Amino acid sequence: MPTRARRPATYKQMALETAIRNPERYFVILSALEEFDGVVLNDKNLLSIVTKLYKEELVDSDGVDLQKSDAEIMERIIEVNTSRNGDGGFPRGYAARFWTYVRTPSEFGFVYARYNEPFHISQTVKDVLSGSLAEQEAFAVQAFRGNRRSPYRNVSNDFNFYNFIFEILKRRQASGHMLSLEQFTLAMFSRDGNVEECIAEIESHKFNSPEDVYAYLKKTRGVTTKLKTVTRDYPDVVLRMLVIMGMVSIKYTGVKLIGLNQNKINFFNELAETTPKLDDDSKEDATLFFRSLNQDTDSLDAIIKKARTDDTIEGTEYTAKLLKLIEQYSLDQTKLINEMQVLARGTSSLFKEMSKPLRLEFYTALLVASVYGDHYEIRPNYKADHEGKPYSHAPGGGGDIDIFNADTYWLIEVTLIQNRQQQQNSETTTVFRHMTTNTEFADKPQKFLSFVAPYVHTDTQDFFEHATVKNRSSGINFGSYTIEEFIAVTRNKTNTDDMKTQTSAIIERFRAELGA
Repeated sequence: MPTRARRPATYKQMALETAIRNPERYFVILSALEEFDGVVLNDKNLLSIVTKLYKEELVDSDGVDLQKSDAEIMERIIEVNTSRNGDGGFPRGYAARFWTYVRTPSEFGFVYARYNEPFHISQTVKDVLSGSLAEQEAFAVQAFRGNRRSPYRNVSNDFNFYNFIFEILKRRQASGHMLSLEQFTLAMFSRDGNVEECIAEIESHKFNSPEDVYAYLKKTRGVTTKLKTVTRDYPDVVLRMLVIMGMVSIKYTGVKLIGLNQNKINFFNELAETTPKLDDDSKEDATLFFRSLNQDTDSLDAIIKKARTDDTIEGTEYTAKLLKLIEQYSLDQTKLINEMQVLARGTSSLFKEMSKPLRLEFYTALLVASVYGDHYEIRPNYKADHEGKPYSHAPGGGGDIDIFNADTYWLIEVTLIQNRQQQQNSETTTVFRHMTTNTEFADKPQKFLSFVAPYVHTDTQDFFEHATVKNRSSGINFGSYTIEEFIAVTRNKTNTDDMKTQTSAIIERFRAELGA
């Protein structure tokens, strides 16, 4: 296949791909791709890979009937992707669709993916998939290793944007200010990462609306891209990445303000000071780029482990933070319930910089705090900024929200996953294992487990019921709920009674089936 001539590089706005607006989803996809590590990305293997993504419902079906045979599914995948243009060196069709899902992971050095070459998954990704490294940590470390100009960005901007924006935010904090969304948008157009120049430009112009900054960018940068793309789409995706990394905290005061997450300043200072810059050869060659972004990762262990203690907040402090957030954002129970309901239907109006699954964990913790804050300590296990707003979901191996007092331990596991296989694989065994092996709450005489999802699949329910019976000696009371059902029992303060009732019914049903 002839190689297309590369267009001359130009200065461009900082951007990440908007194809997947939730960057955390990349690791779900990479988990599915792990078995193809070392496989040559030829047409045959790419079709097998893309077929797996469809079958695990990680890719929208686009009219692909997943009940058909593999041969029929593959034939349909070829057909529905025929019009997709070649991209990233991958030819037209399903191969280009594969590139859609590995473009950003390639840019972060998570994978090496070139057409007709072996596919490689980095050790960083393997560490995330094994649970020894958090997604947030992986994004942060790799972000500081990269560069705007790279084999994946044909731009003249030649600096590390993440280091640059961190310094901008530090300077603004030192002067007692945060960045407005319009000021952040302007910073995304920096040509060379000059902090002094960017600060001076920000401080000498006032932008009261997206239209204001867009007009200024048209005049000074020759912008021709649509206003929505420049002032909302690109900034939203980059901001979401900064939130997931734990770098920034978003504050709403009538307008959106961007500041540093105070818990993580030392972590990012150390990354900025110790991360080597990418050499010129690595900015042009994909193989060298992948190697450079994955060398000497062991030296980061101490920095990462030290930073983890900054995320540790005691239960009593977390309950206070939740209650303060409820007051600060006027989140009464009616508003919280409405947000949970619309989120279950696929939308939500608040905290859009958070991924939807993370928002559901957050809203659930806030709702429980609003109802039970004077009776229990509520400790969400997501990673949160200094105000208590989450930026990364609870790590694997535990549960989402711990609730406890002198005699009770209650664990809530909440998910937006509706796919049967993913729900059962991701949300079941580790939760019960956590309940039965968690020494922190082993002495609590009462133990409860709530599973909350938009829809609880029969297979998931069966697993939890069997686990409840199998672990009956541990005294765990279990209840499963749709989001609407959980809202109802929580609002009525009948959670523990309802879980006892559900557990008794499960035990009686098993006894009847066994004839005991």
